[in-house]
Amino acid sequence: MRRTPISALVLASGLALVAGACGSSKTAAPATTVAPAAATTAAPAATTTAAAPAPTTAPPTTAAPAKTTAAAAAMMAADKPFGPACSAVPTSGAGSFDGMAKDPAATAASNNPVLSTLVATVKAAGLVDTLNSAGPFTIFAPYNDAFAKIDKATIDKLLADPKGDLTKILTLHVVAGQKLDAESAVKAGALKTVNGGTVTMTKTGDSFMVNGAKVLCGNVQTANATVFIIDSVLLPAAAPAPAAAAMMAADKPFGPACSAVPTSGAGSFDGMAKDPAATAASNNPVLSTLVATVKAAGLVDTLNSAGPFTIFAPYNDAFAKIDKATIDKLLADPKGDLTKILTLHVVAGQKLDAESAVKAGALKTVNGGTVTMTKTGDSFMVNGAKVLCGNVQTANATVFIIDTVLLPR
Repeated sequence: MRRTPISALVLASGLALVAGACGSSKTAAPATTVAPAAATTAAPAATTTAAAPAPTTAPPTTAAPAKTTAAAAAMMAADKPFGPACSAVPTSGAGSFDGMAKDPAATAASNNPVLSTLVATVKAAGLVDTLNSAGPFTIFAPYNDAFAKIDKATIDKLLADPKGDLTKILTLHVVAGQKLDAESAVKAGALKTVNGGTVTMTKTGDSFMVNGAKVLCGNVQTANATVFIIDSVLLPAAAPAPAAAAMMAADKPFGPACSAVPTSGAGSFDGMAKDPAATAASNNPVLSTLVATVKAAGLVDTLNSAGPFTIFAPYNDAFAKIDKATIDKLLADPKGDLTKILTLHVVAGQKLDAESAVKAGALKTVNGGTVTMTKTGDSFMVNGAKVLCGNVQTANATVFIIDTVLLPR
């Protein structure tokens, strides 16, 4: 069997959720696919033998009455999972469709042995908290047999450096800020993923494909995502050198507070450009309160992942405007309102300079809300907060230091 190149390595962070939808790994696997690689935990025998009937079950939209309108059919597709592997999903319990709908993506995946390989890679890459965050997400999740094409040596190499190629591959499988059903994903065209690349879903008859991978069970709902179980691992396209250079040559930092940034060391502009966002922020004393809240919410790995991101970072005095009792309450339940507030400050999949952010209009954030940057003369504002120092570059993000904490509407 031809082995997939090293980049093939992981399945989308999305793998987190679809779990049960995978159903029988043997049922939907292509003829060339064999049992998962020995390097990962094999799915239980019950999973491999529970083959779906030879005839492929028609998706819910196919069974609609003749008089059903296109709009009604689309609603049915959005409401119900579809695909040849969906029939193998349990009818009750944490791994059922109803059970998965109650849990966020990573947790839902952990309840399904057929996704054990995916869960292992997500844990190794430190993406569990990301996939369990508020979202919303659209996730394309390769099932276990998709990894059978990858040799053990390649998997071991990827797991040895999980923050490198593994994270790049996983984040290609996740679209942040949108919880799309199949029909909506097709209409949307090219979808920007968390790693900065794009994926495109197409439909032929009753079958759906994403970048050439077949959807085995789609429209699977978790508490924070819509998941599509697919039969192949999606691979990033190599970025041409000129494009990478263009990303590095972003506009220079600007704003009244930029003059206070050190001229050398880890906290300087050159120093921050070498580190991912969370690490860079930890080297900037004026962001110490923000760093403390990010740690409490378990978002360090998220902000240090491949990105790209556009981040609006409240400086210390912005938090000083909030009374201590409120801060203490937020820190007492960091996975609740605190996470909702922090993720409102992050736009995933785009590394925008100030002028580009203004032209883009309303920007969808990781918590599902939107922020809008405006310009008056030489001053920039975002949802009413003033930009004190903008276009600050980190290895994976463009950061705008602002004077006020943004609050969800």
